[in-house]
Amino acid sequence: MKKLILLGMVVAIFTACQQTEPQRWFRNSAETDVTKALLKDYQSGNWTSWLSHYSDTAKVFHNTTQGVSPQKQQEALRQTIQNLNAYQFNENETYIEMVLDDNNETWVYFWSTWEATVTGTNAELIVPVHLALQFVDNKIVREYGFYDTSSIMLALTEKEAAEMAE
Repeated sequence: MKKLILLGMVVAIFTACQQTEPQRWFRNSAETDVTKALLKDYQSGNWTSWLSHYSDTAKVFHNTTQGVSPQKQQEALRQTIQNLNAYQFNENETYIEMVLDDNNETWVYFWSTWEATVTGTNAELIVPVHLALQFVDNKIVREYGFYDTSSIMLALTEKEAAEMAE
């Protein structure tokens, strides 16, 4: 009986002394909700609300090492979508997670497939997209976007050529 009590005390001591790591990965958080709202604003063209998700000093890096302001990125996005009948992220192929990294920085990672139809030619575009969004105080301070723009540029070039041929 003494051995059983002693064994129980040893187990209790070991389990009490084990350090538990804080949770570092989240499927749902305030930051993932902001990311979902950002995507919804992009898809609906609500650019005022879209801009409100960024901090005043945010930098956006889409396929580049040169950061731009969210306002400049918004201009580029609007310029691209003006040539489209429709555009959206495929909800069935969208994955969003939040991570607290080793430096206690908050990042939201987004993977999806962007789908669009070009005005005039009805060419269909399907582009895999990855975004990494760094948050501070529930605002985006850095955004990295990675996607292949070659199919978009080709479709827009073909659209322009078709318009010139008319």
